[in-house]
Amino acid sequence: MKVLWIGIALVQVFDIVIHAATDQLEAIRVASNLIVLLWLAALATGKIRTNHGQAATGVVGIYLVLNLIFLASNGVTNSGELRVTLFLVLTLTVIFSMLLTYVMGKS
Repeated sequence: MKVLWIGIALVQVFDIVIHAATDQLEAIRVASNLIVLLWLAALATGKIRTNHGQAATGVVGIYLVLNLIFLASNGVTNSGELRVTLFLVLTLTVIFSMLLTYVMGKS
């Protein structure tokens, strides 16, 4: 379970760092990353003990909505190139979050 937490956190931090390094920080994307990181912190500290599946669904839902708003505002390409990194980060976050929720539900 900790591997999934770490994986999700690393994906979020990578997303923020790569955008900061390329001077392309977008507030809505960073906000979505921070929401996921706060959710992980709440899980790690035991602030979320019950209904973790509902919390995960809510967090991932908000994360996806914020990123969809970003895409609607800025397009699916960046300087003519498909936003491959964005789609990779989104996919990894959703898959790892679903796996974490599943594993937590079994324990």
